[in-house]
Amino acid sequence: MTTTPNTIGITGAAGFIGSHLSDRLVAEGRRVIGVDDLSHGSMENLGGVIADENFTFHEFDCRDAQRMRKAFADCDAIVHLAAEKIPRYGGALKTLQANVAGAETAYEVGIALDAHVVIASTSDVYGNATPPFAEDQNITLGPPTTRRWAYAASKLYDEHVGLAMAEEQGLKITILRLFGSYGPRNHPSWWGGPQAAFIECLLNEEIMEIHGDGRQVRTFTYVADTVDGFVRALDTPEAVGELINVGGDEPTTILRLAIEIQSAMGLTGPLRARFKPYEEIGGRYQDVRCRIPDTSKAADLLGHRAVSSLSDGLPLTVDWHRARRSAADRAVA
Repeated sequence: MTTTPNTIGITGAAGFIGSHLSDRLVAEGRRVIGVDDLSHGSMENLGGVIADENFTFHEFDCRDAQRMRKAFADCDAIVHLAAEKIPRYGGALKTLQANVAGAETAYEVGIALDAHVVIASTSDVYGNATPPFAEDQNITLGPPTTRRWAYAASKLYDEHVGLAMAEEQGLKITILRLFGSYGPRNHPSWWGGPQAAFIECLLNEEIMEIHGDGRQVRTFTYVADTVDGFVRALDTPEAVGELINVGGDEPTTILRLAIEIQSAMGLTGPLRARFKPYEEIGGRYQDVRCRIPDTSKAADLLGHRAVSSLSDGLPLTVDWHRARRSAADRAVA
C-alpha cells in the first residue's frame, strides 16, 4: 500500500462529510469515485467537484456488492461513510440493517480489491463510559429496549466485524470514531445534529428545543478538522488495524451551544429556547451526560488535532444555512 492512495472510493459521497472529503481529495489532485443513493445526500453538495475530471459519481445503494466492486475497481482505498444515524423518532430496524449491511459490503469489496478501508464509526459507541473516552476503554451501552442505542450497537458491530475480518481475512481497515462533526452542508434537521436543528429553528423564527436539562457536555468538531482526520488516516500506513478518535477538545454544554448559536446569528435578548423532556421524544429515550474524547492517539499516530473552535465554525455554518435558504427562495421565484 502506498502512503498516499491516488484513487479513493467514497460511499455517502454526496452527504455532509463525504462531499467535503471529496472536495479536499480532488483539490489535492487525487481521483475520487463517489457512490451515494441520495437518500440523505444531495447533488448540490457536490457542486464543487461534479464537473472535475478527477471525480466520478455513481447513484446507487452501497449495499449492492456487485456494483460497488465494479465502481471501485481501480481504487487504492475506500472511505465508508454511508450510514443511518440515531433513530431518535423511530426507524431502529432500518438503522441496524442498513449500517451492518453497508459496512460488510465495503469490507468485502476492500478485501477483493486489496484496498485500505477507512470507516466512520461514532463516539456514540462509548455510551455512558467514563470520559475522556479512550479507544481501548470499556464501553457501557444502554439497554436494547431504548431504540436510540440501535445506532451505537450497529456501529460497534461494524467495528467488531471489521477487526475480525482484518485478523482472519486480511482486511486493511482503519476505524475512526467521530465526535460531533458539524458545518456547511450538514443535514438541516436533527439528523445533522443540534447545531443544524437550532439554526433552522431560529431561521424559522421558532424556538430551539433543548432536550433534557441542556447540561449534557459535548465536543464539536468543524467538518474541515474531521476531513483532515480521514485524509491523514488514508495517508498513514501505521493507521491500518487501528481504532482512532477524531474530534475537538472544547467541551461545551448543549445549553451553551444554543447560546453561542443565537449570538452567531446576531440575535439578542433572552434565549429563544425551551427544554423538551425526554419523555416527549418517546422510545424510552436516553442521553449521554458527558462525551469528551481522548485525542492523544490521533495526535501521536496521525499528527492530527482539531484546530477550529466553535467561534470559528459556527459563523461559517450559519452563513451556509442562510445561503441555502436564499438559493431556495430564488429558485421558487
